[in-house]
Amino acid sequence: MQSSEANSKLVGPFDLLGDVHGMIRTLDAMLERLGYTKSGTRWQQAEGRRLISLGDLIDRGPDPLACVERVAALAADGCAHMVLGNHELNALHYVEGLREHSEKNRAQFATTLVQIEADPARWDRARAFIESQSTHLLLDEGRLRVVHACWDPGGIAQLPERLDRPDLLEASAPGGELEAAFELCIKGPERRCPRYRDFGGHWRETRRVPWWNSYPADAPRVVFGHYWFPWPEHTPTAPAWTGPGANAACLDFRSGRGGPLVALRYPEGEFVSVDNRDI
Repeated sequence: MQSSEANSKLVGPFDLLGDVHGMIRTLDAMLERLGYTKSGTRWQQAEGRRLISLGDLIDRGPDPLACVERVAALAADGCAHMVLGNHELNALHYVEGLREHSEKNRAQFATTLVQIEADPARWDRARAFIESQSTHLLLDEGRLRVVHACWDPGGIAQLPERLDRPDLLEASAPGGELEAAFELCIKGPERRCPRYRDFGGHWRETRRVPWWNSYPADAPRVVFGHYWFPWPEHTPTAPAWTGPGANAACLDFRSGRGGPLVALRYPEGEFVSVDNRDI
């Protein structure tokens, strides 16, 4: 794994990819659309572009581990990188007993857990890849910030580059010394609100905060996922730059619930969308 300083020297071009959530056919359709092809056993992109997954490759869809395997294969051939999503973080915590094995947590993790229980060695390989990847990325000599949920400078400064040691995994878990930083940057800030049912039918008393509405206009561009649910007053109905400086972009458009998969070509600034092929 390269250091943050080394990653900042990667100048692209990049294809930033929103939350996939187990939608393997949709992911493959996006890879084809973006020009990633397999010749023999190797992946390549004719223009030398690199795919940057924003995380949340797993859960919900029909083949979560295949999505991890696809991105891992691309990464092995020098065509991809990934940042940690909250669903990967939750999975790592769950299998190590660092996340409560409640009915709610198990239901959220169900499609991935079925695959893990059916083939533990397959999970071991997927886990090794996930743990080798970044918690966040600073690319293009610092001109492009990439994180799953929220770029908060204070929180980012506390994140380790990756979760490749048991002590770091424990520190990121509930009750760990790094829990607050991971909650903020990988799961996003939340605030208290009247009790309501979420899309999974679970009762909640907090809502996610649209932090990008106060993202500094003179800050580097930031690209993130995570915020798929409809907020007409906060989130664009179609992929677009947002925030006071039009320098923040969310690429999660509900692929995990049947919506399209969205990518952003950088530095071109072109948003690419493919319809869901799995639901």
